[in-house]
Amino acid sequence: MNKVRIGIVGMGNMGRFHAQDLRDCKVEGAELVAVASTSPEKLKEYGEEGLKVFGGGEEMIRSGEIDAIVIATPHYQHVSLGIQALEAGLHLMVEKPIAAHK
Repeated sequence: MNKVRIGIVGMGNMGRFHAQDLRDCKVEGAELVAVASTSPEKLKEYGEEGLKVFGGGEEMIRSGEIDAIVIATPHYQHVSLGIQALEAGLHLMVEKPIAAHK
């Protein structure tokens, strides 16, 4: 069985929480392969583990490296990243609502 390659954008508290669950193999059939953050210091440990690291969600979405994305950024970024992910054919999980203003 092929594993679903998952990327996480936003490596704050919730992004790290989801990353740890994936690293601990708590999601059967899934593998954390990439993370994205605009804060380079939050990417260092993941890069050292051999994960792909990206400076932003848009770059990760376009990379072809993932099958699914977890969006754990501030809520005002959810709509834009979510639409881009869906248009790229990715499976999508958004932490909190996809939109808080419309």
